[in-house]
Amino acid sequence: MNQIKCYLVFSLVFFKVAIASEYREKIQPIFDNRCISCHSCLNGPCQLNLQNYENFDRGANHKNVYDGLRTESVPPTRPGIDGKNKNDWVQLGFFDVARAKKLEDNLFYQILGTKVLTQRDIPFKKVEESISCFDKIEQLKTALAHSSDLQMPYSLPPISEDQRQTLGTWLSKGAEGPEKIEAPKNLTSQIRQWEVFFNQKSEKEKLVSRYIYEHLYLAHIYFPEAPTSFFRLVRSKTKCEKGIDELATRRANERPQANEFFYCLKFQDLSIVAKTHMPFEFNPKVEERIKKLFFAEKWEVTDHGPEYDSYSNQIAENPFIAFNDIPVKARYQFLLDNSHFIISTFIKGPVCNGSNAVNSIQEQFYVMFIKPESDNMVISKSFENKARDLLILPGVWGSEVKLSNTLDLTKKIVAHREGYRKLRADETLKNNPIGYELNDLWDGEGHDQNALLTVFRHDDNAVVLKGFKGDLSKTMFFLDYALMERLVYNLVVNFDVYGNVSHQMLTRIYMDMIRMEAEEIFLNFLPMNQRKPLRDSWYKGLLTEAKMKYLFPLVNKTPGAIKYKDPKNAKKEFIEKAYYEYLKPEVRGVTDALNWRTITPREKSNLTSSENILKEFISLKTKGSRRFPNFFPENSYLIVRKENAPDEVFTLIRNREHENISWILAESLRMSPQEDTLTLLPGFYSYYPNQFFVVPEAKLEDFKNRVLKIRIVEEYKKLAKEFAVSRVSDDFWKEYDNLNAIYKKTNPTEFGYLDLTRYLME
Repeated sequence: MNQIKCYLVFSLVFFKVAIASEYREKIQPIFDNRCISCHSCLNGPCQLNLQNYENFDRGANHKNVYDGLRTESVPPTRPGIDGKNKNDWVQLGFFDVARAKKLEDNLFYQILGTKVLTQRDIPFKKVEESISCFDKIEQLKTALAHSSDLQMPYSLPPISEDQRQTLGTWLSKGAEGPEKIEAPKNLTSQIRQWEVFFNQKSEKEKLVSRYIYEHLYLAHIYFPEAPTSFFRLVRSKTKCEKGIDELATRRANERPQANEFFYCLKFQDLSIVAKTHMPFEFNPKVEERIKKLFFAEKWEVTDHGPEYDSYSNQIAENPFIAFNDIPVKARYQFLLDNSHFIISTFIKGPVCNGSNAVNSIQEQFYVMFIKPESDNMVISKSFENKARDLLILPGVWGSEVKLSNTLDLTKKIVAHREGYRKLRADETLKNNPIGYELNDLWDGEGHDQNALLTVFRHDDNAVVLKGFKGDLSKTMFFLDYALMERLVYNLVVNFDVYGNVSHQMLTRIYMDMIRMEAEEIFLNFLPMNQRKPLRDSWYKGLLTEAKMKYLFPLVNKTPGAIKYKDPKNAKKEFIEKAYYEYLKPEVRGVTDALNWRTITPREKSNLTSSENILKEFISLKTKGSRRFPNFFPENSYLIVRKENAPDEVFTLIRNREHENISWILAESLRMSPQEDTLTLLPGFYSYYPNQFFVVPEAKLEDFKNRVLKIRIVEEYKKLAKEFAVSRVSDDFWKEYDNLNAIYKKTNPTEFGYLDLTRYLME
């Protein structure tokens, strides 16, 4: 009898292990390689997320997260956060897609495509324009009978028959999930050490932990011992070692609904996608640096009395008030130390799809920073106290802004911002009577490459790189503490993608103002008589010129301290002075000899043979009949296929120039195609590629020559027909898998699966 019991127990355990093994070894890899290229983050069609079993099990939802016209906010539905069990998700409007064991009744199985597509079958609609969410099998079957467009993967080759059978077998057995896995055991001591640090008891330590949490809550935290295991910093109702019970709030700076809470590192058992991946390393040096920044200087938390509510909107949504007690230098230096990550948060953000904010920035621009010792807020506590109430952010009005109040609130934030600009101009003149000099730039303390950044925008998404990449940018961002903090809180911490149209509109308007401030600081490094003409060249068009002249006139008080040999080309000369004469080689990194034409490299380039060939059509503006930049998609992967060596992978970016970017709508009417160029970057810098080009090394010279000769769209189409990988190509999935494999092998910590929702429909 005991033997029978043991046998039954053993069989049950074996069966559970087999199920867990089946999911992790067979099912999730199919999701990773064929599904999460669309079904991930918040922009997965029908909110169906396949990054792990928990998200798959919650099902799908009819509501579109990105409904930019909704007049009322909606409850958030963030995967893995806003629901703790199946019932929670049902209450939030989710429905099951895969529980029917009969495959003919299984929504998930029935929508899997079997038809091999041809060029004629490619629909005109993009992924986000074609979403149909069926919660009943009869509806789906009726729709499929009328159109094959709905089959998954959408407008792509179907999964293989082996993959289809594997999924079918799993679904017919009830679609069971795996057992939960824990964080790697060798990280236990480091995790506990950081959690102890974040959960210290003094008011001073609590305030610092809150500050760090609000800036790192989107980070994928990792440790050097396990660089591909990631964690989120969360707030838990229970002590971390007793099991994390995450407290979900709409925003990271809202009050958790618990009398006591704890900051914990929550292990992420899910597949990583590139579009949201922002790795952040925790190690002893980082901990030591944080302690030095925030606790080396003596300061105390002000006792405001029992009526003071640090989580009220007026305080929590304004970081200059909420964290006023923490020395500004500590806050600013923390942002500078991590500027690549900080800027990435507003580029990638909490939303995955950033069109409303991202279309307020140029296609490519360099970013530099005022050093702490030259920052007005660091220099003067009095200035900080005068400025903080003027730095009101749209988030103070929450996610539900009445449409009738939008105009008045816009006037209010504009008035406050203009008051701050004048206050800042006066303070800058007082602190810099001869004007800004090169030594007012943050130099990365002689080693930190966070001191120089470049942002490339591709339609409604963007990427941040260290160093000056691409040719001389049209505009430039110069950030000080006040601007960096407002970027984080306006676009990340305070922003609610589930908010109503007025909340989203005010956020976008304020981002417009931040951009102009950042550009204005840069102009203050140039000769006074060159500032307005240069800004005018960025803002063309009668309405835009009037807007800039009457609503946002230059505050032009600080003289120009830097002497220029050729003042009319001061922008170029400034970049070369800062790059070569002020910053150390360790800070500026590898010079972008591949893309620089306007800027003159002063170092010998070490370009590969492929780069030397491709360089001939890079950074060339359209001129006369030379129009090839106008025909390329926003961003592509160019794969140089070699016979006896690994493929070379490049990101090919089209920089679409604008007459101005001052308005939310009608962007296509404000383009400046004669200024378009292409940028080529070795490696992976597109998370939403529009196209794959595969060029055999032997044909690279021919490819280059044909690009240079493109005059009309038909000539580009001929090039694409030979070298581009169509959505319906037999090799599509092979090339996609190859790209992901190279990315994972060459940079495993940065790796995330590439998104295909923007891949060209032609």
